[in-house]
Amino acid sequence: MSKVRGTRAALREEIISGRWKPGTYLPSVRKLGERFAASKSSIHNILKMLQDEGLLQLSPGRGALITGYSPDQPRLNHLFFRTSDFGTFNYLPVISALMSGVFRGAECKNIEVTISFNDSDNLTEAMINAYSLGEIQGIIYGQCHNYEDLILPLEKSGIPYVVSHEIHGLNVAKCALDFRLITRDAIDYLVKRGHRKIGFWCGSVEDFIYREGMKEYLRLIDEYQLEFRQEWLVLNISSEQDKGADAFFKQKNLPTAVFTMRDYRAKILYEAAARHKIRIPEDISVVSWDNATWPDANAAGLTSFVEPLHELGENSVAMLQQWVTSGERPENCMITCPIIERNSVKTI
Repeated sequence: MSKVRGTRAALREEIISGRWKPGTYLPSVRKLGERFAASKSSIHNILKMLQDEGLLQLSPGRGALITGYSPDQPRLNHLFFRTSDFGTFNYLPVISALMSGVFRGAECKNIEVTISFNDSDNLTEAMINAYSLGEIQGIIYGQCHNYEDLILPLEKSGIPYVVSHEIHGLNVAKCALDFRLITRDAIDYLVKRGHRKIGFWCGSVEDFIYREGMKEYLRLIDEYQLEFRQEWLVLNISSEQDKGADAFFKQKNLPTAVFTMRDYRAKILYEAAARHKIRIPEDISVVSWDNATWPDANAAGLTSFVEPLHELGENSVAMLQQWVTSGERPENCMITCPIIERNSVKTI
């Protein structure tokens, strides 16, 4: 790893110093490997990282083209990462994976990161001051709820920022998920496997993500002309102690499938189903979303749409870099959720 970093640093310095002029190509991978005593795969990885930094462009069959880099060109060298303003660490797997994505994105682009878990009101002022002094060039929030106090001051100061994994429906620069699309993909997945009686479990609809999910679920019930009973819509499920899970399984007419927003709700459903001797997927199918908040989801065979946390983090860094180098706020980045199919859904 140290040899890779040393080779990357040496090539970066040569490009920045002007040894390799814009519009020219670097020597071949073979020649670079011989010069730095590195394998071809290592050289390929180094060139990809330098491309991510914006120093060159890889052209298949031609090589590594030096781009028009200038020392005076705006560059994202140092970003400030503030994890959250509302206790995201209650969902430790979520924020940990999101941070990992940010760090990976920063590493690939050779960007230094300062991270803070401080929730002090003075932190925003400190970030603005650091930006004015040139110590940082932009800010990433790992989710943020308080627009007025935390984001608006950045916008007024002209500071590039990105809210990574924005889950509150704010009109901000963000890398986010479409929660209506997630719900539609889940319902479509079940409908394609013959299910016409589908339940929906989520948290409080005061939360943007669940409100969006519920609205799309009810819209699809009407669009697809699915059977619907009010008891199949279960809100505010958050722990094993919630009586709603047992009440759901006491009804005479169960749906054939349920979509749960977040895997820990699927865990609650599995446990309640076991208490009522309901088998998954023989008696009821389950598809979920996040693949993060239930450690035993894989062992339980839960089919789940993945909350792409690493990708959200990495793309947030790319968005911030684009804003810093171009001087213009980029378009929001919306990430799709792939599915991991296990064995919790039966075709009927």
